[in-house]
Amino acid sequence: MFRYFLILFTLLSISVQGQSTIQAEAGIQRKTKNWDTLKDPKFETVVIVGWISQYRTFRNEFDQTANKDTLNLSKHTYSTETDAAGSQGFVFNYDKFQLWLTWSPKPPDNNNGRGHTEVFNIGLNVGDNRWVSENYFRKFKGFYDDRTPNYDSTNFNKTKQYDLRPSMVSSLFMTRFMHFTNYKKFAYKSGFGCNYRQLKPAFSLIVGGSFSAFNLKNDSAIMPLQARYLYTDYGNMRGLSSLNISANFGVAGTFVILKAWFVNAYYTFGPEMQLRNYDLITNHSKKTFLGGSGTGRVSFGLNLKKFYFIGSYTDDRNSV
Repeated sequence: MFRYFLILFTLLSISVQGQSTIQAEAGIQRKTKNWDTLKDPKFETVVIVGWISQYRTFRNEFDQTANKDTLNLSKHTYSTETDAAGSQGFVFNYDKFQLWLTWSPKPPDNNNGRGHTEVFNIGLNVGDNRWVSENYFRKFKGFYDDRTPNYDSTNFNKTKQYDLRPSMVSSLFMTRFMHFTNYKKFAYKSGFGCNYRQLKPAFSLIVGGSFSAFNLKNDSAIMPLQARYLYTDYGNMRGLSSLNISANFGVAGTFVILKAWFVNAYYTFGPEMQLRNYDLITNHSKKTFLGGSGTGRVSFGLNLKKFYFIGSYTDDRNSV
């Protein structure tokens, strides 16, 4: 039944950054040796310290098609819940390095029956317009089942309380490498680092790969009691870990308005080899699968010589 058993975990995040700039030299100079400065002038020396406000979600989606389901109990989506303020933190940029740290604020007084999710996110990006290595660790604790009305409608209609998993923890470590083929005209750092300024539209192909380690664990069986029989041996699963290696290909582009406003986007997708370990409480089941992974990212904002404002949206998807 393994070929019919799908777990899809997705990460969505929206962030807004503000910036203060510290120039190490009296003036800003443009580097003319290696880059097409008509399209992407580089600030020679600049340090950027920023504040981040994010709305971030993470979903663990379960589905099975091996057994007939007449009650619509096969699909379960365990989602994170954050208050309106979202996650907050800091970002630091210097030349080829970008470091950020975010965390969740105090739990809200009214969570609409969805509980509360603790969020921790730390990352380090290294690279320039030719290549970039993205590395991060994200941890989420506390989920609710968005499909609760399907199997507990009587209680849900009365209380509006979702089935909560306050002890459920999802963590993801990711290291991703990307090479931009048109790096002399396309400035990746103009949209996601802002130590370049893209003055004209440009596009590039992306070739790269990634390694990730995903872990999901709970203190008891993840599936609700009403649906466990459909998952047979996996109905009592309380955790899953997966080591993943993938090759990715994609495209990136930047649109520029009045040499100041910009929209930058890229998308990559590719096959992924996955080494999975299922925790079934009484035993462990280890399997190897071929899945897929994709990453989409969009940034938009204003990039001037001494000031920038950026908003971004990220969507990471892995089929497990």
